[in-house]
Amino acid sequence: MESAFPSRWGETVSLTSFCFRHRAALLIALILGYLYLRGIGDHGLLDPLEGVHASIGANAAFQGSSLRPEIGKAPYLGKSTGFWRLEALSLDILGWDEFSVRFWPALAGLGMAAAAALAVRRGRVRGARLAAVICGTSLLGFTASQLAAPHALYACLVSFALVGFVRAWDDRHYAVLAHAAAALAFIVHGPEGILLPWLCLYLYSALTDDPKVLTRSLLYGPGVAVTVLLVLSYMLLLRLENPMALTLMLCRTPAALPSASFALPVLAVGSLPWTGFLLRAVAASWPRSGEDLLNPEGPRLLLLTGAGVLLLFGVFMGDALTLVSCLAPLAALTGDCLDEWLDKDRVRVLQGAVALNLIYLLLALTVGLLLLLGAFPVLSSALLSIVPWAVFLVLFGAASWYYARTRQSAKMMRNLSAAAMLALLPLAGVFDLLAESTSMREVGLALRGAGRYVLAQYAMNRPSLFFYTLKDSVSVNGPLMPGFAEQKVENDTALHLLWEGKERVFLLIGSEQPLIAPLPQEVNVLYDAGRLMVLSNRKLPLHAGTLQSASSADVELARPYRGRGTSIELQHDRL
Repeated sequence: MESAFPSRWGETVSLTSFCFRHRAALLIALILGYLYLRGIGDHGLLDPLEGVHASIGANAAFQGSSLRPEIGKAPYLGKSTGFWRLEALSLDILGWDEFSVRFWPALAGLGMAAAAALAVRRGRVRGARLAAVICGTSLLGFTASQLAAPHALYACLVSFALVGFVRAWDDRHYAVLAHAAAALAFIVHGPEGILLPWLCLYLYSALTDDPKVLTRSLLYGPGVAVTVLLVLSYMLLLRLENPMALTLMLCRTPAALPSASFALPVLAVGSLPWTGFLLRAVAASWPRSGEDLLNPEGPRLLLLTGAGVLLLFGVFMGDALTLVSCLAPLAALTGDCLDEWLDKDRVRVLQGAVALNLIYLLLALTVGLLLLLGAFPVLSSALLSIVPWAVFLVLFGAASWYYARTRQSAKMMRNLSAAAMLALLPLAGVFDLLAESTSMREVGLALRGAGRYVLAQYAMNRPSLFFYTLKDSVSVNGPLMPGFAEQKVENDTALHLLWEGKERVFLLIGSEQPLIAPLPQEVNVLYDAGRLMVLSNRKLPLHAGTLQSASSADVELARPYRGRGTSIELQHDRL
């Protein structure tokens, strides 16, 4: 007997009828789901990001708690508590392998595509499908979703927060989605997860001189209740279980000036193969006068404001993967514009967008790829997959030129979407080939008999490689830590060398343990309780705790390593 369910208009719709009506959207979801999940368990963990996150998730699974994240047997000075809990959950349910620690980021990548589709104005079904494809096939979004890191999940939740505020124009109940997603982003990634969506809505209200936009969504009673419940419960748990996390959470502020030279190339390359279309949509949506601001086309301006705020945050924090949060609002903006241009048969505008995109594709393939290989020589080992991906980009550009020239606009967008999704196939192979040539082989250490219960972790932003098993750990070229097996340690682990050039540094050390190298003159004690002490070159904001001073006179002079000595760990906060 055929199943049926009520639609939002009260009529009963059969499952077959629903699937047929939404066959294009379901096909896109199935293809993207396959492409995002198919290769995440085929290769080992990569340096330097995945290992440390996988290790924390593994420890949380083994210990049954993520409120006190640890690397090995030492606390981790991070804030993505919710992400560690999800990592532990997937390890427990799906098994101890690479697929488990990448499952949630891959799912979040699909969530970003869904958020982009949902953010398109109601009634523009074709625009929603285009937005999902644009977000799902962008290089930066796919890359972030293939790594065991909280960035993709943070970007997904922030995108859904913006979606809730956008859709609240038509239905105020969507404000609950906005509040819940922002609160979960706070739990998963930190305070910026909840503050940035609110800031986007506030800036939109100020630009359009419309305070009702702010109060209608932000002060919606059920949404406020959800935010208060989630945030206060989370902070109370941290206060009871790990108060140091609350203190360190206040230290996560920008430490350097903005670097547009870093962010803009990353976003330009990361938005391939749609860069030109995104720029044309931004130009078309940009307010040209004060009158446009006072009479805005609401959803587009809010999406543009949200993308700008998230872009500036990524620039300030100097974290390339944080920029992935810009993609969903930009994709929604582009899908909405493309759908409008197709409806109005604005062929000249589409031809201009295609021409701009062809220029970026040409620059990316002839100049950008060579610069990228020169900056990251390790990528040369993945040329067997990068070349097929480049071929798909050429196919994408050639098809867009042909259909734009022959004025076949609808067919152009359908076939370009297919080419973009096919281009994701070789990208999974890039990760496979990179994993084969990373530090695991370079270190020359073979762990025999460890089986599949092995996770790799990199610490201190340098090739300090740890292999974690269920029982013990082995360290290579890293500082000694309590409970670790015997290891080889090189001379370049002196603290003054590791500290040099770092904007934000946290040093974890035993309270009564002398150091083996001098520190900078100004060092603050952020945390001192029992066995452990946290030193930093940062000061506590807002007088959050009692500061103590430390100087190079408090430590011993550097001396050669002669066996088991100090227990140190340097963590450079890259957000």
